[in-house]
Amino acid sequence: MFKKKIYERKVTKAQKRVAMLPTPELLTWSDQVLYSIGKNLAGWQRSQNPQTLEEARLGAEVIQAITETLTERALR
Repeated sequence: MFKKKIYERKVTKAQKRVAMLPTPELLTWSDQVLYSIGKNLAGWQRSQNPQTLEEARLGAEVIQAITETLTERALR
């Protein structure tokens, strides 16, 4: 009667790269990405440059990929 919608998630470049890295490198990378997100958001507040906001968004995608990968690894 009701059909479930099947959502296919596209694998991003960040997800592919994250999957190949060992956990210690992921943790180091996550520290660097979080710093760059903050730096880009602060830069956007000063200049309203859309490029800095896009860089922050891409960093957020990387953080999401890292946390999902670390969660999967922790549950194994």
